Amino acid sequence: MVWLREVLAVPFGYIMSLLYLFTGNYLLSIVLLTVSVRIAMLPVSIKQQKNTSRQVRLQPKIKKIQEKYKGDQRKISEETQALYNREGFSVTQGGCVPLLVQFPIMIGLFGVIYTPLSNVLRIANGTMTALISAFKEYAGALDIKVQDNTIEIKLLEHFGNFIASKSESAVAAVKMLSERDFSEINKLIDGFQLFGVQLFETPDAKSFGKLWIFPILAGVTSLLSAGFMYIKQKQQNPDMAKNPTMGCMTFSSPLMSVAFAFMFPAGVGFYWIVSNVISFVQTVALNYIYSPKKVIARNMVEETIMHRARENNIKKRVEMQK
Repeated sequence: MVWLREVLAVPFGYIMSLLYLFTGNYLLSIVLLTVSVRIAMLPVSIKQQKNTSRQVRLQPKIKKIQEKYKGDQRKISEETQALYNREGFSVTQGGCVPLLVQFPIMIGLFGVIYTPLSNVLRIANGTMTALISAFKEYAGALDIKVQDNTIEIKLLEHFGNFIASKSESAVAAVKMLSERDFSEINKLIDGFQLFGVQLFETPDAKSFGKLWIFPILAGVTSLLSAGFMYIKQKQQNPDMAKNPTMGCMTFSSPLMSVAFAFMFPAGVGFYWIVSNVISFVQTVALNYIYSPKKVIARNMVEETIMHRARENNIKKRVEMQK
């Protein structure tokens, strides 16, 4: 998983670097990158919404199959699949495929957020190697917990004290930084703040503080989309309301968002919040534009046009044969 994040972070890093060069603001760059990714994913989201609307149209037919072959699960599955084939409906389009597409994107985005020095500021590899090696030595001496995947974030969090240390490795590493590197690092640190806190820091679940705002907002914004979809699904398919697992699966996402926001630096939580807000707006918009009623009406019109076209072709063939 680590190697995948490092590989995917490279292309996203180039995009993030350009956005940062354009905006000069790391937080705004994260917002723009998240919006860009959502726009790129829009065709998949539209296809998923259309597929969901088509599924609503098939519910009455599926219910008839279930009533007709009640007690024979094998026959119900066969007839349901046959119905899907006739209607050109695919279960994977609404479930697995969008998730599979989003997975590498999410990994790449996280990789960029974790590596702002190498993938956004694009500090030379040799300089980064020296900085990381020196910082590990510095962190070890002060018993600062550092993991390889968050070391650049931790370096920025302790950058002021690190460059002020008198260890030979730290002094040597800092000397390798160009004036441009040194200026950009300080600019990044100054700009990576929100609500008066540094986003390099990780919220402490055991001690209440300002950083708790990020897990809380991550949960609330995730709940917006989850709650909206829960209500829509109950309206479109009342039978789903009888399934006790539906509520658990829907509302487990906000709880997971809160838990993960406590595990990662606040910068990751910030990305999560922005992503959730954009996702909610997109979900509401797509549900309005591609609502089941509208999609069903369009499909009926298209089917009517195709049916009439086939009838006209048959009539023409008959007339030509006379």
